[in-house]
Amino acid sequence: MYAHVTWHTYQRVGCVNQATANDVRLAAARAGRRTGVQVLKGAVLTDHVHLLVSFRPDTRLSDFVRLAKTVSAYLANERVPGTVRWARGYYAATLAKRDLAQVATYIAAQHKRHPDRIPAPSRKVY
Repeated sequence: MYAHVTWHTYQRVGCVNQATANDVRLAAARAGRRTGVQVLKGAVLTDHVHLLVSFRPDTRLSDFVRLAKTVSAYLANERVPGTVRWARGYYAATLAKRDLAQVATYIAAQHKRHPDRIPAPSRKVY
């Protein structure tokens, strides 16, 4: 099965920078390995995340999202406490195989659709 999964930061605060975006990508990959979900495409913006995933029918997407959000927040907040707080919940829509190309294109175009929400370079903390 395939799904388009999104979630956003608490109160849509634009707190995700490049280092945190890397944490989200790493966390999604780790969560995918642990839960059997394969991330096919992804876009991380300052206030939300889009993922195109593939999974078996007996897999619970909620386990994948919970783990991805938890690990990414932990990694980001370990670097700078209080950096990231995710909102409760997530959105997931299952897709037919014929819709994959269209959704992958939509996700790939997120930085063009929201140029003001591209994660900024990380500032070094001294």
